[in-house]
Amino acid sequence: MGTSTTCLLGRLLANGKFWLKRARIDAAHLAADSPAETPSAGPDGFLLADLRIEQGRIRAILPAGESPCCAPGLCLDGGSVRPLEADGRIGPGLPADLMLVTAEGERLIMQGGQMVSEPNRLYTA
Repeated sequence: MGTSTTCLLGRLLANGKFWLKRARIDAAHLAADSPAETPSAGPDGFLLADLRIEQGRIRAILPAGESPCCAPGLCLDGGSVRPLEADGRIGPGLPADLMLVTAEGERLIMQGGQMVSEPNRLYTA
């Protein structure tokens, strides 16, 4: 992730309303009461989704590509999104306490929808 992407992410987070587009999520991390529009997992147990973040919370999980095309967001291009806590869940209404790993392997930590760490390349899984 280059400096311009980091700056873009900073502006998105400051606004408080944005999309994490084309995020890869392990279905095991989904909240049990996720709504019907939540995409189904593939045979590998993962789903590709767009997550709407508003004011520090996850507001929606849609199949990848269904978020508005011109809406502000960060395309993870298949990079993963995981809850920060080992037993945490991802679902509408839950806090946006997430670890993002870009397709390039850079890791970002979000708490309450705000970035709390600088990108780094130490993550390899």
